[in-house]
Amino acid sequence: MRLKQYLDEATAQLTKAGVDSPRLCAEVLAREALGGEASGSARLFCILEAGREVEGDVLASLQALVAQRATGQPLAQIIGRKEFYGRDFAVTRNTLVPRPETELLVDCALELLPKTQLHFADLGTGTGCIGLTLLAENANWQGLLLDICPHATRVAATNAQNIGVQDRATVLQADMRNPPIKPESLQLVVSNPPYIAEAERHMVMDEVLHNEPHSALFSENNGLLHLAAAINAAACALQKGGLVLLEHGAAQAKAVHDLLAETGIFKKIENKRDIAHLDRCTLARKGL
Repeated sequence: MRLKQYLDEATAQLTKAGVDSPRLCAEVLAREALGGEASGSARLFCILEAGREVEGDVLASLQALVAQRATGQPLAQIIGRKEFYGRDFAVTRNTLVPRPETELLVDCALELLPKTQLHFADLGTGTGCIGLTLLAENANWQGLLLDICPHATRVAATNAQNIGVQDRATVLQADMRNPPIKPESLQLVVSNPPYIAEAERHMVMDEVLHNEPHSALFSENNGLLHLAAAINAAACALQKGGLVLLEHGAAQAKAVHDLLAETGIFKKIENKRDIAHLDRCTLARKGL
């Protein structure tokens, strides 16, 4: 069987299974099974290799990958990586898959903070995509990356090595509700914590609900428990004038604004909109 024919069949199989972007998924999986360059275009690879015979172990491998995707398992988990801010990050079932909208946190930090020496913490780091990207973009920054899940910290440490910033990244297993951070020692605290309320479980896509860690998705107190914890940690850890950057649900902007204001410490509280024009990020400065 030639690759083009198999791609047509795989696309039909994934379409029937209700998978998003079935053709692109089939192409990415084909590139994976056939040993194509991971950083290259899957579509271009499949066009160039359209006449290639696919048989034997390679065909069996490709069929197995497509069958996994047809069950709803995220593509990033199947191939073991996801691009974020132009870099590949290792992904497992113990970490959230990095989302494009989370790049807004990186954009804000790069825009608002100097490129001079700076210390920051990434609370609930997961794959490390936020904190490690900040380190990769700023050679003078040093970061503390915390996650309560030991599996996640191992993934983050691996990503630090792969990206080449391990000398400036400290990855620790710790609870963001009681982080081991010295008071007034940081210029930035950034966090994409769990923020989905239990009552909103029915709104979560099945693919996410059944495959990504619930501890990184759901939070108590209407989804605000971990956001409040990140704010409290930032209130203690930030120096005067330091910046806190938080990702949250689109309907939580006012609640997060109020949590920051209630501390009496944070000023210049501002909501930012993501690529879908939703209020998904809030930032504030510790009072001068």
